[in-house]
Amino acid sequence: MPGLRRLLRSTAIGLLLAPLLVVTGHSASAYTGTGRVTVYQTVAYCVQGAATIDHFSGGFSGNIGYANAYLANRGITGACTLTATGNGRTRLDVQVWNGSAWAFCRGSDWKYGPFGWTSGEFGGPYGPQQLLDYGGSVCGPGYYRTVASAEYDTGSGWVGGTVASGYEWVP
Repeated sequence: MPGLRRLLRSTAIGLLLAPLLVVTGHSASAYTGTGRVTVYQTVAYCVQGAATIDHFSGGFSGNIGYANAYLANRGITGACTLTATGNGRTRLDVQVWNGSAWAFCRGSDWKYGPFGWTSGEFGGPYGPQQLLDYGGSVCGPGYYRTVASAEYDTGSGWVGGTVASGYEWVP
């Protein structure tokens, strides 16, 4: 009887730990990004951007850089929280650390689109978004990051700025 209990207990522990082995048995992946960051502001509005870098070294290529642009009006308190409408653009550069500075690896073209707000259960602010499959360690193994540009068309020119994601090691 003690042998049967030991077998059942070992089987139960094995079944409980099996999902952990499946989760940790995959190749390394990472996802590092910013929230909305104000890259340009006036007394009336703020241009905001978000940058993310993602990599996966395994069977699926999730080696993606992301750039998002948003436009917000200033509320009565001066905070940039009220979503505004207008036209914008975004682009991104994926950079690699060369030991002393960030160097260009790959970049995207500009993506143009409107700013606004979607309604419904999953509603929220939107603006132009750009994605780029940068190919993982195409520029060699090292630390990689995304630099996103976010701009707003004022009607007399483009205003905006850049925001950098955090960095991550890509083998």
